[in-house]
Amino acid sequence: MIQISIENSFASWRVAARKCLREEIAPAEIIWTCGGQNSLFEDNLTEDTNERVFKVSPDFLPLAEAVVCFDNAERFSLLYRLLFRLVHVNKNLLHIESDDDVRRARLMEKAIYRDVHKFHAFVRFRRVELEGVEIYVAWHEPHHFTVERAAPFFARRFGAMRFSILSPKGCAHWNLEELRFSEAISSQPLPPDETEDFWLVYYKSIFNPFRLKIKAMKKELPVRHWQTLPEAVLIPELIRTAKELKRKP
Repeated sequence: MIQISIENSFASWRVAARKCLREEIAPAEIIWTCGGQNSLFEDNLTEDTNERVFKVSPDFLPLAEAVVCFDNAERFSLLYRLLFRLVHVNKNLLHIESDDDVRRARLMEKAIYRDVHKFHAFVRFRRVELEGVEIYVAWHEPHHFTVERAAPFFARRFGAMRFSILSPKGCAHWNLEELRFSEAISSQPLPPDETEDFWLVYYKSIFNPFRLKIKAMKKELPVRHWQTLPEAVLIPELIRTAKELKRKP
């Protein structure tokens, strides 16, 4: 068995995977890990422009970029197995939806899309001042490593404000010119500010007690995210109010 240690990124996996293909190393012979000692390559897995180019289905690239974000230790081995089979067995493998590897990768891909969607929907910024500079800070807890996929949305939408999004899966920072990323941090309480009052007023104004479906609401607004949403403090009261109104003749 060969252990290959890479960074937790698509770029790092891609370089290593190309080297493995060039050496014709079978998927079953590799143990993929993040960090630690690399027993196969002495260099830092930098790109070699003279390497042989392997052509695969154009659908594989976006699939792989999504699967790498999935929080599962087997994601790198699954991707290399798919890549190896695409190159050596069946170039149309990704069209076989009944294949176990393809089906699993597609499920991971869908989970990442959902995670990014929740990321965009549930981030709430709080205004703070650091050394006289106004910055908006948010804490979010994604299921997967989706910070780098989700953060550009906020840079486009809130390009005129400095912000940091902190999470246990990594952090993103926008300084009005550049979006950069840093290591994950543990949960830390953020100070409240006046924007929380806005969310409370807005949430109350759009709430319709006669259209409330609790199971559907919890599916769209998972309980695990309530602690980071200022409007979530209203939910128990609004549910009680809705139930009372529905019981009235």
